[in-house]
Amino acid sequence: MNALESLKELVSDFAKDRGYINYLKVRDNVLAMMALPTKDDSIPSSYWSEELEGFDYMLDASPLIVRKLREHCYHITGLRSYEYRHHHAHKARAFANKLEALRGEDKNDLFLPEERELGGFGHNIDGQLVNIDTLKFYESLIAMDHGELLQNLQSQVSNGKRPIVVEIGGGWGGFGYQIKKIVPEITYVIIDLPQTLLFSATYLKTLFPQAVVFMYGESDLDDAMTNLERYDFVFLPHYFVDDHQLPRIDLAVNMISFQEMTTGQVSGYIKWLWESECPQVYSYNRGRSPHNSQLSNVPDLLRYGYGLQEINVLPVPYTVLNVPATGDPVEKVVLPKDAKAIARHMLSNALRSVKKKAVGPSSTDYRHMIGKRKLEFRGTGK
Repeated sequence: MNALESLKELVSDFAKDRGYINYLKVRDNVLAMMALPTKDDSIPSSYWSEELEGFDYMLDASPLIVRKLREHCYHITGLRSYEYRHHHAHKARAFANKLEALRGEDKNDLFLPEERELGGFGHNIDGQLVNIDTLKFYESLIAMDHGELLQNLQSQVSNGKRPIVVEIGGGWGGFGYQIKKIVPEITYVIIDLPQTLLFSATYLKTLFPQAVVFMYGESDLDDAMTNLERYDFVFLPHYFVDDHQLPRIDLAVNMISFQEMTTGQVSGYIKWLWESECPQVYSYNRGRSPHNSQLSNVPDLLRYGYGLQEINVLPVPYTVLNVPATGDPVEKVVLPKDAKAIARHMLSNALRSVKKKAVGPSSTDYRHMIGKRKLEFRGTGK
């Protein structure tokens, strides 16, 4: 058998994988979502319009690409598996140290490693894969736990209620995987750009093969909304919020996503959540990404409908690995991203947060914010 025949046989075998079968079903739904007209204020920001163009090839992915789906999630997070290969194992110590620092803030053993399925990658620490996304999700779970958000979900489950959690901008689905593992009884709704749902829906359907899933357009929407609690995962396009409400939302989540939208889009989501009577919101964002000129400030927009409480976990953002003792300088570390300018920017943020806390947070600092719904919405929305 020559090399071409071997490749064809390999592709044929991989085409039978559960992940690829899920991908094909998800892709059909995504293409249908993309074909529907949207309002002008639902058009992605300039930043995200350019990002979407970068992974349009995923709409026609081969079984070999889908088998390593996580390799291609760098379009969403910037993480590349190259930084975690064996010849970079010497960098694992910094990851282990930050993991240990986070464990020191964790009251309820919330850590979950990167899964190996669909090409999961990371440094091998005590037999578990750990990468920047892993640490980011862990830190967010700790912040949510400190703010009693997870306890509220578990309390609802104990009282016989199935909580409905909405993540706006679910990325590749990694955080949805983590919360669903910790509170399996929830209905997890992801609202995102259709092209990005290609990642999250494929990933979560594959990692939870027994899950009951609804994707926008595949069956009657009204029936799905009426019976939302029967689903484990629900995937909706971003323009869903223009004309529809969910019957109930118990918690809304946004991570590193509001910061990349426009002011109108963020305020529109906040108004939609407030009008849905969503009682609590968790946000882990910068006030505004340095590369996003179409956004004012995320916390200010959140305050339109929610009173905010900041939760402090570590004195450095998730992008910085070294965790200094109070008053010690931050040591420079190599981040698993290609852009040196971004790395320098993140490091300068860390220095400011440790040395100049009296000055207060800047608009480019990452902040864990928990919002409780106000009686009145005071601001503008879409």
